[in-house]
Amino acid sequence: MANKGLIQHLDVDIEHKALTLLACVAQESKVAMERLIQSTGVPLSLLQLNILHALDMSPEGQLTVNQLKAVMLDETPNVSRTLNKLVDLGLVTKNRSSEDQRVVFVAITEAGKKVHHDADQALLGYKSPLNEKESQQLLDLLSKF
Repeated sequence: MANKGLIQHLDVDIEHKALTLLACVAQESKVAMERLIQSTGVPLSLLQLNILHALDMSPEGQLTVNQLKAVMLDETPNVSRTLNKLVDLGLVTKNRSSEDQRVVFVAITEAGKKVHHDADQALLGYKSPLNEKESQQLLDLLSKF
């Protein structure tokens, strides 16, 4: 856990203190959320859960790799490696298009749907120290980035 008091006493301008603290809080939140996800018994990262979510919410339960990349929360170059891990876990399948071998369809399995729903339920246990008004203020501020 970051020493937030140390950050607040850094000899830098207020904007850089705020951005440094934001980065620390984001990292701490990510770690806490991944612990909640892993409490379901499946070792998933937030990136893997994001992929499962996108697939589960897609009308056909499948997307191409490029469609997946387009809906990712963060631009990451390792989507293929992440997909391979999900395939190894039996949570998604990959199939090449019969019409265009360059196109790969990724589909969520029934096990993937269950893991997605279980992880979402676990994440509902994540509680911010902010009240509703403070959460709205934070959302408004972060929307400016």
